[in-house]
Amino acid sequence: MKAPQRRHIENDVSPERERLEPDEVRSIRADCAQALEQGARRLVECSPPRVGSGAVRFARNGPTLYLGLLGQAFGFLHLHERSGKSEQLELAEAYLEGTARAIERASFPPPEQWLSFHATSSWSAIAAVVQHLMGDPVASERHLANYRKLAMAAANPDYPSEDLLWGRGGFLFGAAFLRARLGADSIGAELITPALDAMIATGRRLASKHAHELTPGPNGKTPLLYMNYNASLMDHFAGAIIGSRVAFTQWIARLGAKAVAAHESWSLDLSHRYDLSLVHGLPGNLYLMMQYPDWLNTHPDSKRDIVASLDCLTDYLDAEHGMLELLPSPRSDASQKRRRSGRFTERVHWCGGTPGMVFVFSRAFTIFGHARYLEAAQRAADHVWKHGLVCKGNGICHGIAGNGYAFLALYRATNDERARDRALHFAKQSLSERVVRQQRPPDRPWSLYEGAMGTLCFYADCLDPMNARFPGFEV
Repeated sequence: MKAPQRRHIENDVSPERERLEPDEVRSIRADCAQALEQGARRLVECSPPRVGSGAVRFARNGPTLYLGLLGQAFGFLHLHERSGKSEQLELAEAYLEGTARAIERASFPPPEQWLSFHATSSWSAIAAVVQHLMGDPVASERHLANYRKLAMAAANPDYPSEDLLWGRGGFLFGAAFLRARLGADSIGAELITPALDAMIATGRRLASKHAHELTPGPNGKTPLLYMNYNASLMDHFAGAIIGSRVAFTQWIARLGAKAVAAHESWSLDLSHRYDLSLVHGLPGNLYLMMQYPDWLNTHPDSKRDIVASLDCLTDYLDAEHGMLELLPSPRSDASQKRRRSGRFTERVHWCGGTPGMVFVFSRAFTIFGHARYLEAAQRAADHVWKHGLVCKGNGICHGIAGNGYAFLALYRATNDERARDRALHFAKQSLSERVVRQQRPPDRPWSLYEGAMGTLCFYADCLDPMNARFPGFEV
């Protein structure tokens, strides 16, 4: 019988060495700066801002933020925002141009017709910021106008996904990203509020419909619940879009409600349809809604349900085992079986697992100020510190850099230098031969989320941790 692959590398930093002396901080930052300079040069050589002669494949090296050319555009914009170097902004523009050609070659719908921020809609948002920084307000406004067109689809109550990667959450992140850089008027509240209201309405509807299937914790049952967007359904949607080039808003009007109804009627256990991952589940949507404190303050019922859902999440965070992957259900004890088998200590990724909870509870503490959220964030961070040197590589989605970003999020929320030092330790470990030789190479070694681009962003943020932002998630 084949032995299971190792999921994480032992963190050999002893408690007495956890806190860094000033000279150690300077040394690690110098190593990060050197790795950043060398890595950026190597990335441009190996993944240039142009499209090859072969067919551009969806979610491979094509026009996506997650794995493709658009991720490099976003990454170099991120690096420019940290360093102010003009050549990095020029590279961001060059990768945007390459992405535009890839979108055309792949017969993708225009960016304004697909909500998924990690597919093509983010092209308009990134281009608006890049052109603004390049001193072209006319081009920037043109791209902003395209992004605003997404608001109608984002407000559609039948939109089949809420999450960051494929759905309504992507629009909400993009809007927050633009407002943080171009001002609140760039994407007005009149465009954002209907999308937020639709996300809340979906969460309440699903929680009410499946309340009898949930096992309550000490804080009761969550008043909000979101569906894990099934990969096979996404394949169907992507094929329909790419093959026919039907305008996405028109297509959703015909297929959206029917697809959602079919998806909800599948005879699967609840625990297989609803998860607690940051990218596809309840935690990520709570985080996205907390990006809009003005909306929270004018919608007390929504604020109440978000707080109650956050309280329920604390029930699923275990000090020893980390975060439950699936919602507990009396129809299936799969969640508890996985907990007892130790799987939860192995799945320690930003996208799905305990690191994402550090972001969620750090944000909740910043917005609401409740000590229970700070305690939950610290509890999750302790688990990441113990198990977060994962073997999947140094990427930000499911790698060491993404887990290091969790410490930076906690540092910004608390100004606790212990969290900053833990992030720097992870940066140092990611460069060490001991860790590198135990890692598996990523499938897309130069991409933003799996490969070097995201890791370089992490190194850049370690140089200025109070201004660190996880690319494509924090604003």
